[in-house]
Amino acid sequence: MDTMALKSRRRIVGLVTLVTFTMGLGACRQAEQKKDEQRQHVESMMAILLQVQKNLGRIRQKEAVVERLSSDIEGRQEVNADKIGREIYGNIRYLDSTLTASKALVTKMENDNRSSGYRVETLDRLTRELKSDLEARGREIAAMKAEIAKLNSEVSRLMSTVDVMDEVISEQEDRMSTAYYIVGTVDQLAGKGVLVKPGPLAKLLGGGPVIANDYDTKVFRQIDVTETTDVFIDKPVRGLHLLTPHTKGSYELVGGSTSALLLIKDPDEFWKKSRCLIILRE
Repeated sequence: MDTMALKSRRRIVGLVTLVTFTMGLGACRQAEQKKDEQRQHVESMMAILLQVQKNLGRIRQKEAVVERLSSDIEGRQEVNADKIGREIYGNIRYLDSTLTASKALVTKMENDNRSSGYRVETLDRLTRELKSDLEARGREIAAMKAEIAKLNSEVSRLMSTVDVMDEVISEQEDRMSTAYYIVGTVDQLAGKGVLVKPGPLAKLLGGGPVIANDYDTKVFRQIDVTETTDVFIDKPVRGLHLLTPHTKGSYELVGGSTSALLLIKDPDEFWKKSRCLIILRE
């Protein structure tokens, strides 16, 4: 074999080796990416599952409190009955909101798992069990409301309308439990007057958008901090940033490639520095 043929053959062998190595490297990267996406999906589902289970525990605790408060209210004096009635109403309101939030969480988990390429069949079974449990809790709460409605006229009056409830819950308590949050891109938040876009010089120096000195909370979503312990964001967890100051460790941002969940672990610490939550998404 002459020298030219030998060199040509060596080039072909080298090229084949390089292509084979590159394909193998690409396959490894794809496998790693697939594994990472699957892990994110499972973590997102587990975060929702744990939150629902936690909510169910809270519902059981509140049910026990309502039963205890309502057990001997008939014989109380009017002043005491009024106070206990307000406590009962507050707990019932918490039960309703927590049950509704939990049902939404389970529906979200069910839809996300079914539409995911990394569907976990065990989660389908758990979802059915959670739905059944929540329906049972809903029936128990409805029965509890019916029993409370049979109590003395004062309690029945307190529970009849939202207007009456507003009369017995002070304005100060409402202010203390109210917070606001908003999620959006720089353009969306700037368009609502929440952010101020950086000027040309600021961009040149690497500066980003800043929170406006005076913004209208009407563009935010209003929540009750005593009832809201999680915030759903219908966007991937990657690219989400909290612009307002909130104590580290008081919250956790989890999720996957389609949605995210902000878990508020310690509401008092989380809302202590700012009653407005601004979440920027890229």
